[in-house]
Order: sequence, then structure tokens, then C-alpha cells
Amino acid sequence: MSTKSVSPFSSPALLLARLTKLTSTIPGLDASLMLAQYSSPLIIALLLRLASFRAQHPRLRLALGGGNSSPGGFGLVKLAEGWGRAAGSIADARVIMRAFGMLPILQWLFVLHPKPLASLRSFFLSLGSSKASQSEKALPTLQILSLLAYYPLEHISWLASKGVVPLTPSRLNTTMLWSVRFWALYVVLEIYKLRNTYIGLLGRTRALRHSKPEIKPSEAEGFELQDTTATSVEEKIISPPETPESSVAKVQQIKKDWASWKTAVIVNSGYAPLTMHWSTPGGLWSNPLITGALGTVAAWGQLTNEWRKGDP
Repeated sequence: MSTKSVSPFSSPALLLARLTKLTSTIPGLDASLMLAQYSSPLIIALLLRLASFRAQHPRLRLALGGGNSSPGGFGLVKLAEGWGRAAGSIADARVIMRAFGMLPILQWLFVLHPKPLASLRSFFLSLGSSKASQSEKALPTLQILSLLAYYPLEHISWLASKGVVPLTPSRLNTTMLWSVRFWALYVVLEIYKLRNTYIGLLGRTRALRHSKPEIKPSEAEGFELQDTTATSVEEKIISPPETPESSVAKVQQIKKDWASWKTAVIVNSGYAPLTMHWSTPGGLWSNPLITGALGTVAAWGQLTNEWRKGDP
């Protein structure tokens, strides 16, 4: 008998345990900080709008008990300024945390290519051939290479912005531009992978819907059944009858895979325009609210993905 999982929102203790588990990992903590960072332009805009509203309606300020506050909603303005400085500090903290992001990428590389130098050499030599494009390792290898270029360039540009690495302003801008371009390449490859995943999930879902349950002899009384005595032992071993438990497990697995795919779509729907914006000289827009909204979408998807990892 299967028992339903208890919701972490059913009690404060379970919620605190879930939040502790979420923020105890670097990806979970980064997703939490990312949501705070990218939602800050929206919160700052709201605070400034409230400050302007209070300045234009002094009688309402007096009615709310704010007669001793500074004119123009100065408290809200100071809060917005402080919120902006805190968001900048969060951005720096996330860059520092990403300094360790190279380690899982290198681990991914060694899992995919136990002898990376020889494997990458043959991979580059076979680029353009149909064999290389059809290889299952082609897409993840390109993603690994894009991240191996992105991470060092990002940290060099960040250190240069702090005065640690001597770079001229023009070289600093070029370094930042190319770091984001390699990140944009990773996002494009991820979108292509999501397209392939969608096709695979669609085929699995259709196959499961059209699959017919096995008919038991007791259910087929009065009908002529095919003689199964001629079936070899090897065939029975190779294709055993599907049990109801295995069918339920397949359905649950497909549901989880669809949920993961939808979350990845949300994340990349935010990252795709952001990386295009940052990898273009001068950017595609100047309104910080657009950046904040798209970053919030990507952060929410990342946080949802990390939250699900705590499910039993």
C-alpha cells in the first residue's frame, strides 16, 4: 500500500527542514539568492512608486500616521536605495559561489570522456561529419566546452572590475561580452536539447496511452485465446508480462519527466533573452524592469527545480 507524501507546508517544522535542505546545497542557495537579486528591480520600482504616491498625497500620509516622516516619502526612497545596494552584494556573492562551478563541469567532462585530451582532439577533428553530429556525446561535449570558456572569462572580468586583474575598460567589456556569449551558446544548446526531450516524451506518452493491458484467462471466458504453450522460455524471459505496479511506475515517471521539462522551459525562457541582451554591445533594452522580470522567471524555475529535489 502506497502512502501519500506529507506536504512540507503542513507544519512549520517540516517547512523549516525543507528550507534547510534547500539552502544547504550550492545550487539551492544560488537559486534562492538569484530570486532575491532579480526581483530587486521590481521591488525598488514599487517602493519608489509608493514614495511618489505619498509625496503627492500628504493628507493620506497624515491619515496613516506618517506626519513625522520626511517629506516625499524619504523613508521609502532610502529603503529602495538600500535594497539596490543589497542586490549588488548578492550579485557579487553569486559570482564568488560560481567560482566552484568549474568542479562539477570538469567532473562531467571526465565522466563523458575518461581520456579528455585524446577524446576532445578526435572530437574536433571529426567536426562537420555526420558521425560526429549523430553522436550522443556531441551535444553535452559542446555544452561542457561552452561552460569551460564561460566560467574563467566571467571571473576574470569580475576580478578586473574589482581592480584585482589589470584590464583596460575596453578589454574588460570585451571579456564580459564573450563570457556571456559562451553562456548564450550553452542556452541555445540547452533549448535544442529540450526540443529533443519533448519529442521523446511525446513518443513515450503516446505509446503509454495506446498500450493495452494484458488480458487474463478469467476475463476472457467464452472467447478463444491464442495457444501460449508454443512460446519459448527465452521469449518469456525477454518480455515478461507487465504488472499494474510497473504501469503505474511508468506513468509516474513520465509525469515527473514532463514536470522537469516544463521547469527547464521556464528557466531557459528567462535565460535566452537575457543572454542575448547581455551578449549584444549596448544591450537590447535599457529598462531594468525587463531584466528583473526575465531574471525572476528564470530564478523561479531554478528554485522550483531545486525544491523538487527534496521530494521523497
